[in-house]
Amino acid sequence: MEKVFVAMSGGMDSSFAAYLLKEQGYDVVGITFELLPKSIKSVNNPKTCCSLETVNRARKIAHDLSIPHYVINLREEFEHLVIERFIEEYKAGRTPNPCMLCNKHIKFSAFINKAIALGADKVATGHYAIIEETPEGRQLKKGRDKTKDQSYFLYPIKKDLLKKVLFPLGETTKKGLKEKAHLIQWDSERVRESQDICFIPEQDYRGFISGFVPMRKGPAYHADGRLLGYHNGIHLYTIGQRRGIGIPFKEPLYVVEIRSAENTLILGTKEHMKNTGLIADDLNFFDLAPGGASGRVRYRQTEVPCAYQVSGDTLDVWFEEPLYAITPGQSVVLYREDRVIGGGIIKSAVGQNPLRDTHLIDHPL
Repeated sequence: MEKVFVAMSGGMDSSFAAYLLKEQGYDVVGITFELLPKSIKSVNNPKTCCSLETVNRARKIAHDLSIPHYVINLREEFEHLVIERFIEEYKAGRTPNPCMLCNKHIKFSAFINKAIALGADKVATGHYAIIEETPEGRQLKKGRDKTKDQSYFLYPIKKDLLKKVLFPLGETTKKGLKEKAHLIQWDSERVRESQDICFIPEQDYRGFISGFVPMRKGPAYHADGRLLGYHNGIHLYTIGQRRGIGIPFKEPLYVVEIRSAENTLILGTKEHMKNTGLIADDLNFFDLAPGGASGRVRYRQTEVPCAYQVSGDTLDVWFEEPLYAITPGQSVVLYREDRVIGGGIIKSAVGQNPLRDTHLIDHPL
């Protein structure tokens, strides 16, 4: 009997993943992560995946399922590889995805390593995605429920680790899961959805980042070159942002580009946010065979047909139609039908922005 360590956040999806694996005959062990460093303590948010309340919920669910439950301390890894990286990216004018960082460095790296060391054969999570055996080896695919598919967040998993991972919910729909939970009389108040970023109090990203980054004002230019005013620190902005810019203008302004080296914002209309391509690095690919592809640059986005080229550690992608707000620090993920080809972290957008190659002199304040 294979022993599977299931990452249990106390939420419905991970709890049901443990239930399904037990029904399928696996030797299931529930694992909850202790992630928040002592300097942050607890954000006291029951919707997050690693608060004290979620640990208690996961323990109760494990008890209901008659499976062992343990808490694994991954605080050091989480602080260094997720929180510090999150802060450094914002300081550099990029917008990181903390869930992507957690999947890459915690769930599908540190957790797998500790689980195997503790005697697990495999690990499992409550993600909606499928791992399929093919003649070319294991491949990552979209989950059956396209409204819940989470393959976008899973592209950083190394291909050789797919053999150690199970996604019990891959063939399940959210509607079917809720119906089954009702039939087995699971207490919906006990098994809630886990969401929100666990280390951000009140989900105040700007307030959190500002506690680590000194405010440094700088110029804000229009995309046509006009100086419009001044910003309060580039870490307070992200590509595509409209609210909170604080500069009056005759039409809505959006953040078009963030130039960290020059401490400068480029603002413009929605049209100025269009780009036809991007450059990415920090790559991970499952399949480099030539062929057609489609890609997306955020989770809730329909894929757009594209061409791509991998040169060493760099990925160039060109889309058949322009995309809005391609954001450095976020991820581009490429697909071939339902199969994940691979992806990377967006380094820069290329295309329409008329000032993209223009050097603007910083205005000292």
